[in-house]
Amino acid sequence: MMVALAHHSITPASVTGHPPPDLETIDHLLVVCPFSREIWYRLLRTVGWEVVTPMAHEHTRADWWVAARKRIQKEVCGSFDSLVVLTCWILWKERNNRTFDRCVKTIDEVLVWVVDEILFWIQAGHRRLECCLSSLGRSIGRASETV
Repeated sequence: MMVALAHHSITPASVTGHPPPDLETIDHLLVVCPFSREIWYRLLRTVGWEVVTPMAHEHTRADWWVAARKRIQKEVCGSFDSLVVLTCWILWKERNNRTFDRCVKTIDEVLVWVVDEILFWIQAGHRRLECCLSSLGRSIGRASETV
């Protein structure tokens, strides 16, 4: 099949929408990928931190995170860090669901998943994310809503 695809100048990325395996790095997955960047933009915009949304030219999550932290108020840096870790975890789990289970969520579904996970973290005692929850249209005990 790959020979037939190559004959027509079709690459695996053009068929699946994913980069070839040698280009799928953790930084691509979490920061560079258009799907991930849209998640970051919509999530951070809702919380009021859209100025730190990863841009296409920021190729590593470390570079982006360090630069973003400098633009976030000190009193909410812990909340921002927690949101970054949680969102990266969800993006990684979504990648695995797509790769191994062939189950694909939409951007809206992933955003609801992030908000649900924030609620779970708060219920487990991680209070740093409470400042994000109300911006996302949720409070402890309410049903899921779209971001």
